[in-house]
Amino acid sequence: MATATIPTLETQPREKLGTRYAKRERDAGRTPAVIYGHKQDPAHVTVDSRAFTDILHAESHIVDVTVGGKSEHVLIKDVQWDTFSRYIVHVDLERVDLSEEVEVDIELVLVGEPKALNQSGVVLDHPTTMVSIKCRADAIPSHLEHNIAELGMGEPVTVADLTPPAGIEITSSPETLICQISGVKVAADVEEAIEGGAEASADTEASEPEVIGKEDADEDKGE
Repeated sequence: MATATIPTLETQPREKLGTRYAKRERDAGRTPAVIYGHKQDPAHVTVDSRAFTDILHAESHIVDVTVGGKSEHVLIKDVQWDTFSRYIVHVDLERVDLSEEVEVDIELVLVGEPKALNQSGVVLDHPTTMVSIKCRADAIPSHLEHNIAELGMGEPVTVADLTPPAGIEITSSPETLICQISGVKVAADVEEAIEGGAEASADTEASEPEVIGKEDADEDKGE
């Protein structure tokens, strides 16, 4: 787990604002963005969509952007996706000094293979995959790791169990559940349902009413 390298990104000023013009920019392969903070006026710009997506995939949080020939560091504060997460609609970038403390959400990666998972009918529940941290802007890790190799059945892992590197403070609630190994009763439930169905069928056959007169009618037909 190393601090991510700061990537660079060129920007272009947005001449016209509004939904219609923003769509034109996206159709041309550029994503609308706003740069703000440090008591400076907001700068409405666009960035290359593919280049910015690559930065996200590299788990970078700080970017060195060029605005009007001037380079400055920004924190990726918010990324807005369309309804179906097909493309980025807009990006918020906040100006930062590398020496100042910032708060960001980063990915939590579980490492190790618990022996409990080798048992039949168990699953690893992992409801929390991101945690909030506070640290210097130039020390944001790409992600945090937590080893669960010794995790046993029914033992919950919460934020309080995480051990961040020096200089990093986890600000998520300590009670937040990270993961837990639990058993499932799918096979047993299916078997019970099958047995229950068979018993119901047998009861139905046993309680089927006799058709009055059927035997007499058959005898008459034989005659």
